[in-house]
Amino acid sequence: MKLKHVMIVLRKEVKDLLRDRRTIISSILLPMILIPVINIVMGGGIQKFEKDMNENVMVALSRSSNSPEVRELVQERILSKNPNIVLVDAEDPVKALENNEIRCILEIENSYAEKLEDGQPIQITLQYDESKTKSQAAADIVSRAIDRFSEEVVEERIAALGLDPDFLQPVQVERKNLAPNDMGNNMMLQMMLPFMISILVAVGGIPAATDLVAGEKERNTFEPLLTTMPDRGSLLLGKYLAVTLFSMVSLVAILVGLSIGYIINPNSLTIGIDTQLQGISLDPLAVVLALLITVALGMTFSGIQIALSTIAKSYKEAQTYLSFLMLAAMVPGYATMFMQASDLSPVMFVMPVMNTVAAFKMILGGSINYFNLVLALVTSIIFVILTLMFAASLFKKEKVMFRN
Repeated sequence: MKLKHVMIVLRKEVKDLLRDRRTIISSILLPMILIPVINIVMGGGIQKFEKDMNENVMVALSRSSNSPEVRELVQERILSKNPNIVLVDAEDPVKALENNEIRCILEIENSYAEKLEDGQPIQITLQYDESKTKSQAAADIVSRAIDRFSEEVVEERIAALGLDPDFLQPVQVERKNLAPNDMGNNMMLQMMLPFMISILVAVGGIPAATDLVAGEKERNTFEPLLTTMPDRGSLLLGKYLAVTLFSMVSLVAILVGLSIGYIINPNSLTIGIDTQLQGISLDPLAVVLALLITVALGMTFSGIQIALSTIAKSYKEAQTYLSFLMLAAMVPGYATMFMQASDLSPVMFVMPVMNTVAAFKMILGGSINYFNLVLALVTSIIFVILTLMFAASLFKKEKVMFRN
């Protein structure tokens, strides 16, 4: 195996990939366009949904409760501190709820005035449609308003007895965040970005790997390639580096798309769940180690992709094999997606995909452990060697190379 031959094969494969317009459009251009569009649309949709859920909550009184006295109680006492809740008139409240004209119905027992005066509890019934998300949310909002009204009545009764209302609260709890640099912030970014990076690196080289071996077999150009001056080791390494390069280019395209989305709308990276990103302090050395782990992950999966493409007899068969590889990469990614930096264990740093997710979670969470990062890098290098050896062993077997 000669470096010169490896570079010749690499240049040849890169040129072939660049000539394939379908690959360029599907793996590079589309992600740069679709990723920001999807994030912005999702973020805007979530923000609009939350706004609709909490603003202009239309409620009505039931027919049995719709009297001037009850309406005054609801407007002046129960809903007075909730301008987002609007009490409206409805001839048929149940039908109005079915037609989405209102979200919730309040029914207050007729003897409420006497019971309030006598210090007895009154019954308020909330009628809502559980099959409608906005109706459920409205019931929760109105329920909280009723709870505040109940607390006010309790304080009034305590004051009427000449007692201090504070004696009902013997303990007051104050919560104080001791995490440095607002480590608890940007949870959505900590969940999504490491997951996306690891998965995209793992599967980004699939189109290239499918075409460079199985595709050449199907086009009957693989056997003539073996008769050229580069030996099989040079051919394998050249194709392997091309697949790795392509997976990294795909990742860069996705990150560019995310950056474009962030420039257009900063809420796109949080998909509208967090209002804005908090300040993130990145450790340069930790970032370098995480990037090396990411590159090693890409090389690991490139070796597996080349091996599966070598085993396959045709392009479609290779696509079938590699689709299972995509699922295998997503499982550990999902397993660690909802973890925070403080939840990570050393075992995660020795597992492919998990180690990349854990490394970036650690950086974004501001909890750096260099031992775990170095452990992840060392084990990643071992996986790279093992997968490359496996692919090389297949390249040496005639019955695998010339399956028909």
